[in-house]
Amino acid sequence: MSRIKYLAVAVLFAFGLTASAQTVQSTPPISGWQSVWFNWNKSKVNSDYKEFNAIKFNQLSLGYSRAFSVSRELPLYVEGGLGVQYSYDKETNIFNETANVYHTEKYRVLSAVVPAHVLYRWDIPSSKLSLMPFVGLNFRFNIVGRNRREAAMIGDGSIQDFDKKSYDLYEDSKDETYGHKAWNRFQWGWDFGVKLQYNKHYTIGLSWGREFNDFAQNSKIRTRAITLEYAF
Repeated sequence: MSRIKYLAVAVLFAFGLTASAQTVQSTPPISGWQSVWFNWNKSKVNSDYKEFNAIKFNQLSLGYSRAFSVSRELPLYVEGGLGVQYSYDKETNIFNETANVYHTEKYRVLSAVVPAHVLYRWDIPSSKLSLMPFVGLNFRFNIVGRNRREAAMIGDGSIQDFDKKSYDLYEDSKDETYGHKAWNRFQWGWDFGVKLQYNKHYTIGLSWGREFNDFAQNSKIRTRAITLEYAF
């Protein structure tokens, strides 16, 4: 699905829920809130290169956010935050089955993340539950990243040759065998989703998204995430 179709789905999803919620909202909107959160993101890569398509990042984030009311009549909010994210992946490929050469890649990235969302808060009548659809942008600055490559040739049931090297993902490598261009330090993309909050404190959220720019040459990331929050 194209980027435009994803954006259309997100906008229709968020504003469709808000339109229906306006008819049942019975309490005045609260002025805002703060929250601390933990996020688990399972990312998939879309790339022109086979080796990148195999990457599936697990991304763990911790952060702080604050939501501000932007309307006196409607429970509409802008929420911004700051967090730190750790991304990791391990993949194993067989380069040459005849020669029994195995190749393993280990990626590790530490980043700063800045989420920015517009959300609508619907306090479900006669309950302690609130439903909050949202749509917005995510910005990520990759502070440090390493790629550890391990290659082994297996023969007669034993390792005949072993090679191990580590590279900085954000610097060009001129290695004759494993050379690569530096990855991009700055990423940005969009996402949409919904949060369910209990008793104005305990929150779980689901979201889906896609980054606009390449993290590496001709390679973009799609995201799906689960978030746990405590609001105060």
